[in-house]
This record gives sequence, structure tokens and C-alpha cells, in this order.
Amino acid sequence: MKTRRSFLTACLGISCLVATSGVTTPVGAGEAKTRLAIVVSKDSPVSDISFYELKRLYLGEHINASGKRLLPLNLTPNSRERGAFDKTVLGMSPEAIARYWVDRKIRGDSGPPKTIEPLDLLQRVVARLDGAIGYAPVSEIRPELKAVRIDGKGPNDNGYPLEF
Repeated sequence: MKTRRSFLTACLGISCLVATSGVTTPVGAGEAKTRLAIVVSKDSPVSDISFYELKRLYLGEHINASGKRLLPLNLTPNSRERGAFDKTVLGMSPEAIARYWVDRKIRGDSGPPKTIEPLDLLQRVVARLDGAIGYAPVSEIRPELKAVRIDGKGPNDNGYPLEF
């Protein structure tokens, strides 16, 4: 009897905890949105790219902008920024992206963008490598980089597409 009462008390306590934990604060409440900027070297002539070109670039197609062939660089798949970028720009989950690149390899097409980690190193490479393009949270852009507009909108403009 005592064991049964203890068990019921524990279950009631756990169910109350579970029931109230999701009610008071909705998922994501209070979290500030992060904007990712597409970045190039400050000396790069590239200042604007279309969302469509950005997607094609990160799906392995060759894109030229302002007379420069662009070299896309990615963060590792487990980074928060990469997950947000892939979902927003490519419209794919990590599993779908992995299948996409396997399929391209089987067909003999070009491979995925080079992956560089951590974010600071990716930004230093973008700053020094001609034609390199990457992404970073707006609040963390290094001074030797500039943000590229997407379809004419900068990272601080309303309607900017890379926000998560």
C-alpha cells in the first residue's frame, strides 16, 4: 500500500511537471532571431546576389558575379548557422542534402562546397581567398569582410531572407 501510494505520488508529480512545463513558455519564446549575412572580402566587386543564384551556387553550380567566379564555403553540418542556412536557402534537411551530394557524385557532377570550421577561420579564408563567399551571423562579421545584398536587401533591411 505504501509503495503504491509513493508510486502514485511520484507519477502525479511528474505529470504536473510535464503539464506545466510547456504551458508557461512557448517553444522559442524570448529567443532573439539571428540574421545570417552572406559575406565576401571587403575588396571584392561582388555586392549583390539573387537568392536563386545563391541557392544554385550552394547546390554545386558555377556562378559568376561581377566578373568573378564564386567559391562557396560552408560551416560544418552540425553548426547552428549551417542548419539554418541549409533550411532557409536550400530548403533541405541534413539528410536530404547528404542524399543530394551522393547523387551528384554518382552522376560525376561537382562536389559540395568546402567546409571550414570554426566560423572565425571561415571568415579569415573568405577575406583572403579571391572569389570566396560564405556566411556569418551579422553580429559576428569580421572587419575585413562585407555583407552582400540578397535581391537588393541588406542584412539590416526588412524582408531580408536569411533570418532564423
